[in-house]
Amino acid sequence: MRAEPCDIVVVGGGAFGAISALELTSRGHHVTILDRTPEPHPDASSTDISKMIRMDYGSDVFYHELAEASLDIWDQWNASWPRPLYHPEGFLVLSASSFEPGGFEYESERVLRERGYEPRRFDADALRATWPAWNADRYPEGYVSPRGGWAESGAVVARLLELGRDEGVHFVRGSFSGFVEDGSRVSGVRFRSPGGSTHTLSADRVVVAAGAWTPVLLPWLDDVLTPVAQPIVHYGVDNVIQWQHPTFPPFAADTAGSGWYGFPSLDDGRLKLGHHADGRAVDPDARGEVTAEHLELARTFLRDSLPELADAPVVGTRVCLYCDSFDGDLWIGEDPERSGLVVAAGGSGHGFKFTPIIGRLVADTVERRDNPWLHRFAWRALGQARREAARVQH
Repeated sequence: MRAEPCDIVVVGGGAFGAISALELTSRGHHVTILDRTPEPHPDASSTDISKMIRMDYGSDVFYHELAEASLDIWDQWNASWPRPLYHPEGFLVLSASSFEPGGFEYESERVLRERGYEPRRFDADALRATWPAWNADRYPEGYVSPRGGWAESGAVVARLLELGRDEGVHFVRGSFSGFVEDGSRVSGVRFRSPGGSTHTLSADRVVVAAGAWTPVLLPWLDDVLTPVAQPIVHYGVDNVIQWQHPTFPPFAADTAGSGWYGFPSLDDGRLKLGHHADGRAVDPDARGEVTAEHLELARTFLRDSLPELADAPVVGTRVCLYCDSFDGDLWIGEDPERSGLVVAAGGSGHGFKFTPIIGRLVADTVERRDNPWLHRFAWRALGQARREAARVQH
C-alpha cells in the first residue's frame, strides 16, 4: 500500500538528490529540489566525465550484491534512454603482487566466482599480449571483471533531472540557510535566492542530499561525515582508439596498495586518472587545486606503469569531493532527534554506482518502510570503521 502523498523538499540536485526526487515523485509525492543551479552543479562530485561502475568489493558480499542490483537497473536505463550513458566494458584489476587470501584482488575474484561470474584471470604474459599499454613487469597477476565498466556521470545526473522535470518535480534555485522547525519536527527549509532575499519552503519531509556540503549544512554530523578532497588529472592522447575499449578498459592498478585507477579515453582524447588515498579534509567551497606534487606522483605512475603516456600533456585537473563517512558506508536515515529530516549522504568515494538503488532507499526511509539494504546505512554513532579495501569510483 502506498504512503499518503506529502510535500517533500530535497536539498541538493546531485546524483542522490536527483534520483530521490524522481523516485518520490513516482510514488505520488509532491517534490521540490532546492539547489544553487537548476542543472548539475559544476562543483558537485557527480558532475564529472566518468565514474566507475563495478561489483568488486573484496570479501564484502553486501556491496557486491548491492552493486549487482544496481547494475540491473543501469542496463535498463541503457535500454530505455535516448543513448547509453553506462558503458559495460568490464573492469581491469591489476595486482602488484601475487594473489593472496585476504587481499582485495584475491577476495574480489573469489566472491565473483562464488556468485556465478567468470572473471578472466591473467598473468604478466597475458597482460602484455592483451593490453600492451601496460608495463607487465609491474603487475604479475590480475583479472578482468566481466560485469562493470564506467558511466558518464554528469550526463546521468542531467538525465535524471530532466526525467524529474517531466514527472513534475519542481525546482527552486537558492542556497539553503536553515530549517523551519516546529519543536523537534522539521517542517520546511529557509533559503536565499540568487538575489539575496530570504524565503521559506514548507514541507512534510525534508531530504538533505547535499554531498560534501552535508556536514556543513548539518554541523551535528561533522564527527561522522567529512568533506574530503581527492585529485583527478586529465591527459590528452593522440591515438584515441588505442586508449579505448577493448585494448584499454577502465582499471584499478594495485588500488588497495597505491590507489591508482583510471578510465578509457573519451572520443575527444581526454584520459582520466584518479588516485584514491586518505585525501584531505576541506571546506567544500575552498577545496584548492591539484598540487604540483600530485602531478609529479601521477607522472611517476605513468612512467612506471603506462610508459606510452609518460609524456602525455595534462589537459585538465579537478579536485573531486567525497563525503566520507567515518566507516566508509553510506548514510541514509531519518534524524532521530529531528522528525521529518532524512539525510542521504556519505558516498565515501564509491556511492555513485548505486545511484539506481539510492532513490528507493531514500523513498523507503521517507515513508518509513522496511528495506533489506538500509540496515547498513542507518543512523549510527561514531564507532569502528568497516571501510572496504578499495573504494574505486571516480
